[in-house]
Amino acid sequence: MTSSSAPEPGIGPGIGPGTGPIVVFGAAGVIGRRVCVELARIHAAGDLGLGAPGLDAPGLGAPGLPGLPDLVIAGRHAGPLGELARSLPVAGLHVAEAGDRADDHASLARAFAGARVVINAAGPLAATAVPVLEAALAAGAHYVDVGGEQAVLHAMYERRESAVRKAGRIALPGAGVDCLLGDLAAAWAAAHVIGAGAGGRDDRDHADHADHADRALRTEPAPRLAEAQPFDDVAVSYVFDDLALSAGSQRALFGALGTRAVMWRRDRWEPGPAGDHRRINAGPALGGERDAQGLAAGDPITIPRHLAAHRVASYLSTTRRAGAATALRLLSRALPFVPHRASALLVPYAEPGADYGRTRFAVIAQVRRGFAAAQVTVSGHDLYRTTAVIAAWAARELALRGAGPLGMRAPGELFRAEPALRAIARAADLTIEPSFGPSFGPSFGPSFGGKP
Repeated sequence: MTSSSAPEPGIGPGIGPGTGPIVVFGAAGVIGRRVCVELARIHAAGDLGLGAPGLDAPGLGAPGLPGLPDLVIAGRHAGPLGELARSLPVAGLHVAEAGDRADDHASLARAFAGARVVINAAGPLAATAVPVLEAALAAGAHYVDVGGEQAVLHAMYERRESAVRKAGRIALPGAGVDCLLGDLAAAWAAAHVIGAGAGGRDDRDHADHADHADRALRTEPAPRLAEAQPFDDVAVSYVFDDLALSAGSQRALFGALGTRAVMWRRDRWEPGPAGDHRRINAGPALGGERDAQGLAAGDPITIPRHLAAHRVASYLSTTRRAGAATALRLLSRALPFVPHRASALLVPYAEPGADYGRTRFAVIAQVRRGFAAAQVTVSGHDLYRTTAVIAAWAARELALRGAGPLGMRAPGELFRAEPALRAIARAADLTIEPSFGPSFGPSFGPSFGGKP
């Protein structure tokens, strides 16, 4: 590309704030561009000492804080990258040279040199996640990506976790709607079910909370809740209306054809039953009661790392119509028998000028143990902007942090659920509805983002 000593396991000093930029790889893509816009907004608000939605939330640091990271953009398409660089205050631009592959280590190393955090917004993640992670670690940077593809997350945690820990860095895959929102929503609901500590916090984590109770980023690894008495069921459902997907998102969906969703059962991951489904209440804005099908999302991979449960599964509902939902359920039974190579015959189509903002979504996390149950629903619109806000927020948290957990971490291991969700909701205009307390969001008045 062209340019304009080992820590203790689990916790360490980090890079330390004040050095190196945030590099967005795949900056010219649908999500990458939005990530850059969000990072530039945060940086500008900090430089001017101005508040911005989510910027002055607990855990984000004060506006105007010295050492706000610069933005560097990287990718393979010179034209769109140059256009982006002219529209945003970027500190550097790296464009792949002719012949460079997306997984070329030397090319990636040049792009990430000196970086504090690398955000991987380039797809498909099945092809980019591992090489970008390895290059980020070699550059001494933390790693964040925007995908929740179950197979990719599973492989990353099983095969790369040790390398991240030895490097003394953090890797946070799945920093998007899937699976960060669902993971944190489940963690918050679970804390309520067990009545953990004051304000839904685990007593074993009391010392960590004593001085930093409202900060999103943990200074110590999260304890695994309910080890002595696991939850019976944890389910995260993704509900959509007017779903609009980019070509890249469609390719990821096609690539999942022929694979069966994995769920967590007691102490291991197992293939979920074909045609697995459940009834969910998405709320009046999204049609109330709906049928949701089993989904190969990231939550069953990440949630068992910080919640002990007999069962963790994820679900998807894209239609309110009962007939269409039944057809989808029947189709889901057949998909595992479709040859994987058949997905190569499917050609994505993205409507020119598609209005991604028209998509409405809800992430519904339900936790049950015995007769005790809790639910946290996070809803909003525009999948791509929301994912960009989440990734930018997470990257900035990591860039400015001091000591804290190291290694490849699930969202609930790295962040405290309630303050993190509140901060993200403020920045992305999301509504959060816990079944056990007041709702908050843009429609709930001036106290939005504050304590209920």
